[in-house]
Amino acid sequence: MRAAIALLAASVIPAQPQAAPTFEVASVKLAPPRTGTERFIAMDTDPAMIRYSNISLKILIAIAYGFDSDRVLGGPAWLDSQGYDLAAKLPTGVSKNKVPAMLQALLADRFKLVVHRESKDQRVYFLVVGVGGLKVKEAQEADGQNVEQVRGEHMPLQIVRGGITGQSIPIEALAGALASVAGDPVVDRTGLTKKYDIDLKWTPEDDNGYNPALFSAIQKQLGLKLEPGRAPIEVLLVDHAARIPAAE
Repeated sequence: MRAAIALLAASVIPAQPQAAPTFEVASVKLAPPRTGTERFIAMDTDPAMIRYSNISLKILIAIAYGFDSDRVLGGPAWLDSQGYDLAAKLPTGVSKNKVPAMLQALLADRFKLVVHRESKDQRVYFLVVGVGGLKVKEAQEADGQNVEQVRGEHMPLQIVRGGITGQSIPIEALAGALASVAGDPVVDRTGLTKKYDIDLKWTPEDDNGYNPALFSAIQKQLGLKLEPGRAPIEVLLVDHAARIPAAE
């Protein structure tokens, strides 16, 4: 969906980060065939576990390396079609913010995954402050406490058809969410460093193309604007991956 025309740089990513914690125990299996309305489901409510059902290796890679799945490129044809069931237990006392590093190690071990980063010049949208000024509401502190302490350490954006909402959101995170609905990467050029409460709504018109209602809503409701342009964007290229995961 996103064109990439000029290779600017490349660096090899180690298969397994040194000194990174690993899962205490992990099970990765091919998911059984699913039909009808069955689809990818992520179950992640247990603080000591991560569980994914019918998830593709492409999505797992995106989670492990912190990339939007559209920026995970290359690899075998089955990378985003073959489903896997994964369950893993975190070591005692290890926070879930260590999950990406542990997942990188697991993918290298079970799938013999090899990836590297590249920067490619491609079409983007620049997120800037609109002519009329910022309209989005800045997140406020409550009773002398930092807003993140009151609402929880992580308040992810919720992206649904025709809406993006979230509390105490940095503009960079909003740019990432907008990329998922605008169709191209969004580069933050607002210069805004604070966090904001986001409640963006628009009337969906076309899931696969330009949606003028989205662009209009961003300007009217948030006081921001998406301007088309080109910029180098980092992508993750898959050099090797085994379809059948190695045994535990």
